[in-house]
Amino acid sequence: MKKRILTGIIMGLILLPVVIVPELITVFELLIILFSVLASFEVLNMFDKEKKLPLGVKILCVVLTLMLYSSIVNNFAICENTLVCRLLSCFRFQLDMFLTLTIIFLCVMSCMLFVPHFDAGDAGRCFTEIMYIGITFATFTVLRAYGIRFIIYLLIITVATDIFALVFGLNFGKHKMAPTISPKKSWEGAIGGTAVALIIGFLFLYFYPYFAPLFHDGEQISFFAGVFNYEIFSEPGLIFFMILLTLCMSICSQIGDLVASKLKRTYGIKDFSNIFPGHGGILDRFDSTLFASAIFLLFLQFESIINPALFGVL
Repeated sequence: MKKRILTGIIMGLILLPVVIVPELITVFELLIILFSVLASFEVLNMFDKEKKLPLGVKILCVVLTLMLYSSIVNNFAICENTLVCRLLSCFRFQLDMFLTLTIIFLCVMSCMLFVPHFDAGDAGRCFTEIMYIGITFATFTVLRAYGIRFIIYLLIITVATDIFALVFGLNFGKHKMAPTISPKKSWEGAIGGTAVALIIGFLFLYFYPYFAPLFHDGEQISFFAGVFNYEIFSEPGLIFFMILLTLCMSICSQIGDLVASKLKRTYGIKDFSNIFPGHGGILDRFDSTLFASAIFLLFLQFESIINPALFGVL
């Protein structure tokens, strides 16, 4: 426990400034790219427990993961000043999403012809790693480009859910939530963690305009200013909207944790790696945050489909 706490403190002291300080945005992007490479190898090495993949295939998967990551980031206009987009523009190259997905498909499927003993099951595992890591790390980068506040909100939800699910689970947990996936998780813990995260997350959203000047050079703005227009909500509708969003994020963070636990249980491992003493690997520490970030960005992109006016009557 002491090792876990010490590692957590060191991680916080190093990672929080990188995530929050605007001047360190390039360091943040480099760190995300490094973490995505390490996470890719964590997943690929996990697959070795069932059937060992050739090193060349693993390297190919990592390259394709970075291609997917780059194409997603490059697809958002808000990311034009990111490191990836600047590098692509230097070479006057636009990494189209369809082109990237086609290359990924052709490369992985071709391995069944040119790599001995590489079968459809191996192809499926490669696709899983590429999509899982490429999409989640890219969405985290895009959210950071939208604004620091989105990352802070996401971290508040996922960290609060994780911590208080453990607290409530240890003290009140009697009903197993997913005994075949994660035997220690209970419904009491899940509900307690979500309840606390819901309160904290809602308060952050509702009162954000009051402390927004800290993040916007003295300017007072709403949380979704310039991204999602919910000013047309009635007051009750706005409150309902914030509660629903925070509830969804907390639940999705727990789903992300269970997805990672299912993968580990399937392949008989306790942790993805031991990069962080007492915490495990990249995915052990950030699985819920990464999964929730993908859902969060997906929600933001549904603005033109899920019109806030639908809630205006509330």
